[in-house]
Amino acid sequence: MPAMAPPRRAEMKTRAAFQVVKEVAAIRPQEIRKEGLSEYFLYTIEGEETIPTGWSKRLLSFDVDEVPVVNLYKYEEERYGTSVVRFLSFKNDEEHELGETPIPGGMLKVYRSVGNEGHLSYTGQSSFKYIPVDEDVELNLGAVANVVVEPKLMDFKTENYEFDRRGDVSGWDEIRTYKIEVKNTRDLGVKVEIKRNFNTSYWDLIRSGDIDNFEKVDADTIKFTLVLKPRSKREFGYVLRTYHGERQESWRP
Repeated sequence: MPAMAPPRRAEMKTRAAFQVVKEVAAIRPQEIRKEGLSEYFLYTIEGEETIPTGWSKRLLSFDVDEVPVVNLYKYEEERYGTSVVRFLSFKNDEEHELGETPIPGGMLKVYRSVGNEGHLSYTGQSSFKYIPVDEDVELNLGAVANVVVEPKLMDFKTENYEFDRRGDVSGWDEIRTYKIEVKNTRDLGVKVEIKRNFNTSYWDLIRSGDIDNFEKVDADTIKFTLVLKPRSKREFGYVLRTYHGERQESWRP
């Protein structure tokens, strides 16, 4: 093939100028305008974008520093097994440096600082759906080993038997005594929520020990809340009485 003629000077200047403009444009993020459209949001991207067939491209929607979040640890055997699960919670509002627009769904990856040189260590990730303004968010980061909850059944007995005309047992109470030990091996304080499910709506409970908060979640579930200092341990207990058979008629909420 014959050699190509070198480009003329005017063409070289035009190409150089175009390259400079392109590099400057790449430095400044493109503006993305967000507008409410009924229950949806319309995202309009400044300028033009070329996306080859079969490819995808990510654009920066917003950039916020130092969003305050809360590390929350949950324990519920029926849902998570015997492990404690870590959650990251925040709210899409002004108090958390957010709240201007809904947050599109996606994947959140969490890292923590390691040492004084600013290195990062991966700690977990969680996918989430579209988050409206003023919505509370709890992202599941998975099971952890540095916070431990150990419930132990200390005693079990039955009493208050009732009998039908044939002499068969028609009602009784079951009394279970539990001790729950909570350990925090982290160098940071943690907040732990412990849910206990009873599989019946006929129950009474007497609690004892070191509990920060106690509440009834629904007809058969209670929640204990504790805040633990770094590298500390706390214990509390409760006595659960459940009513069975005709004894349920004696139960009062």
